Amino acid sequence: MPTDEEMMLVAKLFHDAPNLDKETEYYTAVMALLMVAPSRCSELMSLSINCLEWEDDSLGNKQLGIRWIPAKNGKEGLKWVPSCMQDIVVEAVKRLASIGSLARGVAKFAEENPNILMLSNKEAAPSRSLYQKPLTKSEIVEVLDIDKNSTNTKWFKNLISENDGIITYEVLGKFLYKKYTSKFHNWPYVDKHKNVKVSEALLLFRENEFHDDFSPKSFSFVLPTVNQINARFCYSETRPKTSLWEKHCIGTSKGEFIRLPSHNARHWLSTKAERGGMDELTLANWAGRARVADNKAYDHRTEEEKSESVRNLLIPEDISILDKIHLNLPITYEDLGKDRIGIATVTEIGICEHDYAMSPCSRHGDCETCKELVCIKGLEHSLEILKVREAQITEQFNKAKEHHKIGVFGADRWISNLGWRLTHIKTKIKFLENESIPNGSLLRMPDEYDPSPIKLALLERGMDLDIQKKETAKLDDDLYRLMEL
Repeated sequence: MPTDEEMMLVAKLFHDAPNLDKETEYYTAVMALLMVAPSRCSELMSLSINCLEWEDDSLGNKQLGIRWIPAKNGKEGLKWVPSCMQDIVVEAVKRLASIGSLARGVAKFAEENPNILMLSNKEAAPSRSLYQKPLTKSEIVEVLDIDKNSTNTKWFKNLISENDGIITYEVLGKFLYKKYTSKFHNWPYVDKHKNVKVSEALLLFRENEFHDDFSPKSFSFVLPTVNQINARFCYSETRPKTSLWEKHCIGTSKGEFIRLPSHNARHWLSTKAERGGMDELTLANWAGRARVADNKAYDHRTEEEKSESVRNLLIPEDISILDKIHLNLPITYEDLGKDRIGIATVTEIGICEHDYAMSPCSRHGDCETCKELVCIKGLEHSLEILKVREAQITEQFNKAKEHHKIGVFGADRWISNLGWRLTHIKTKIKFLENESIPNGSLLRMPDEYDPSPIKLALLERGMDLDIQKKETAKLDDDLYRLMEL
């Protein structure tokens, strides 16, 4: 896991690169693309010069995406660029496109003219006799862009012997075509899915493009390897002056050269996304991972940080009853405004606040007219169920009225019972459909609409139903005498 200081030094090197050299400009642009989104270095090879796409988001703002082909069965599509990095990506692509323009031109010529050598004056159609004219050693050296000492190498001697000592433009055309196209297993395409041609590859450059001692070879086009990219950002004592850090004498605050493999940028960005609270599915898609579970391998947060993120996901103290129901959390009597300990029962049409520890249900599950059922505004399925029952009971109620008209015995009792039930249901439906009532509001039927058997008995005897407080209760003298005994 690289430090923020190391990653910021990469950013500074990218900023300073145009004033340094072409090699630094190229490789920092490559690393900049790896710092935009969690990516594999090998995936950069299939980027096209037309990989950038702009789209409007839901607010009408322009958002930048990179047309990306992920490895390891990742989902192909746009890799979205954070708004703060859009200018960086545009600049990085611009630099890479400029540096590789000549190489892409050669690749395009090779694609359209197999085995033909591209001469400097490619617009003029050379005669066949010119291509078959034997070349001198100096002419061969000039065409191949090599020094005179290379004529003593094994590969050059093999080239001479394989052609019986006669080298022509035609021979060199076939030689160079095979040399550079053989590096691409899906020629003329870069990727196995054949989405991007070599002549469109963003990272393409000429051989020796960044060499300090040799000029770039005119007829050449290559892609960097992952090892070559890593070598520019990983200081090594065994490869002096290879890393950009040593080349430009850039070190950390401790005076150390940086060792930053390209894949570490992927780890760094993934961890930053985890710390920022990005959800796991979005992170997996952003990083081009086929499985969400693979995020874990790139999460370098400390155990304390992970614990803190879990605490942030815990249920807040002011959570509503509706949220508790949706999360399958217990609803306490205190949530319902009751001053007692215990858990209420969530039913299909509301919450039952009956205390089953004191007594079983006296209504035998008939919740529709029970005063201990609390309706919750915003509980969607309860409204649907009540409407179904309203339709069913309305049909029964109408039949009872018809039977009463023709004098069926007991029909009046059914009208009373069903009318009572229908009134309760309609009241609940009106409450749940009332848009002026906020979600989460509670509805209880008043006691007088559902008196208990004890209260009914007391009412029949004409007795007081109110409970008196102990300080207001009065006892006669006879009761005091009995208590003293």
